[in-house]
Parts: sequence; structure tokens; C-alpha cells
Amino acid sequence: MSVPFLREDGLAPGAVERIAPGVRRILCDNPGAFTWRGTNTYLIGGGASVAVLDPGPADAAHLQAILEATRGERITHILVSHTHRDHSPGAAALQAATGAPSYAHGPHATPPEEGGEGGDHDFQPDHRLADGAAVEGHDWRLTALFTPGHCGNHLCFALEGTGILFSADHVMSWSTSVVSPPDGDMRAYMTSLAKLRAREGQDRLYLPGHGPKLPEPMPFLDALAQHRQRREARIVQALREGGPMTAEALVGPVYGPMDPRLIRAAGRSLLAQLLVLEQDGVARREGEAWRLT
Repeated sequence: MSVPFLREDGLAPGAVERIAPGVRRILCDNPGAFTWRGTNTYLIGGGASVAVLDPGPADAAHLQAILEATRGERITHILVSHTHRDHSPGAAALQAATGAPSYAHGPHATPPEEGGEGGDHDFQPDHRLADGAAVEGHDWRLTALFTPGHCGNHLCFALEGTGILFSADHVMSWSTSVVSPPDGDMRAYMTSLAKLRAREGQDRLYLPGHGPKLPEPMPFLDALAQHRQRREARIVQALREGGPMTAEALVGPVYGPMDPRLIRAAGRSLLAQLLVLEQDGVARREGEAWRLT
């Protein structure tokens, strides 16, 4: 079962898309190999109480687009799904412009010198959200769902009474998520995926951190889980046939030909899966290389 990715997205950077009553999307102009067409910022609510979810990178044009889209309204909450540099750095300037407090699971967990080089280490939320915590405005209520895996402090948010789940980078419509240790954890990712799958009947539309909206998400979650399982099987096969290899050397046998910009990230995701195989007693490290036990 292949993953039915969705890659058609006609929204222009800075433009506002009305997705559902009380839900708008603004696309940041930060396209790239890992961000697709850019980071999605969501405006939740309206009038006297607007929450901004994932203000994006530190980008003056994007900040202006958020402020223009909410002209005459009041931003009361700044929500951050996780502290990667394409999601949270924009919170500082938005907070300076509006005075709204920030909400997140916590600061970035892994220091740069310990492998957390992709994190926003300046962000400190005003309010920390535990799993199941509620955040509410005048006519909206969100429930935070702790979903580590892609990032150690990742949150999804369910919008009460709508069937909408803001899935951030845990489930994206356009691609699989990079899981890069030590802050990324493949076992945690799969557990979080199962956690969302168990919400069948509650969530009918996913709004991801990158890419277009994802209707009927449950079959997509099944495809993502099967995709990771097939990749693990290919790792075992490659080590059986080729002997000890580093994670990056496994990229070719496991993924096949790919964009050179993605090879390092693919190696990081393979390392995350190798660590699971190590925990399960299937593989072990020999220096930088890995072999089957």
C-alpha cells in the first residue's frame, strides 16, 4: 500500500485561505526540500479572540501577512506545534506586535552540541501544554495532543466540535516526516501515529504543517505505518545482503535514487529505525556501522 500523497496546492504565499468556519490558512514563502511550498500558519477563531498556530520562521513578510489577515481582530494566543526553525521563531516578533502569550509543550529538548541543530533554542513558551490540555478562546476550544517522534516536543491540536485536527509535521499530506535522532525518535513516532489512529470517528480533516489539507486521514495513517514497516524490512534485507553499513550507506539500498539534498535527512531517519532494531535485539552497532545480530 503506497502512501497517497497530496501535492496540489494553489495557495499563494501571504494569501489567506478560509478552510472552515473559524479556520484560515496563510502560507509562508519558505519553500524547500523539507518544507514543500512553505510553512502553514493557521488562524483559529475571529473577532475578539484569534489563535495563531505556528507563526513560522522569523520572516517580516509573513508577520505582515498575519497582521493584515487579522486587522480589526485581536490575536489572543500564539500556539507552537514544535520548535523547529520553520515553525516557532516567528513567535517572538508576533508576540512583540500583539502582546499575546505563547503556548507549547515546552522548549526544544536537545542542545545543538548534542544533535539538536535544527531546533529553535530561543523559544520559551509562556504556557506549557501537557497532553490533553485545553486552550480556548471566545468561540473555539483546542485540545493539545502530545505526539513526539518528529520532534521531542511535538503537539497536534484538535478543534472541538469540528472534526479538524491540526497535525503539524507529525502527519503531512505531501511527504513522510523526517525523524532525526536524538530529538526525533522512531518508536515514539509510531506510538504517536497509533495514538492518532485510535481517534477514528473524531477527526475527519487533518490540517498539516506543510502541504494541502488532508481529508479522510485514517487510511492515510495506515499507509504511513505500513510505509515505515516496509522500510524497516528493507533495512534488515540490506544488512543481510550487504553486511555492515553506516546509516547513510544504507540510503541507496533502502530508498533507491533520490534528491541529493535529502540523502543526509534520509540517513537520519534510517538511523532512527536502526535504533529501534537495536532496542529489539535485531541489529547492533560496530563503530559507525551497523550489522544484524
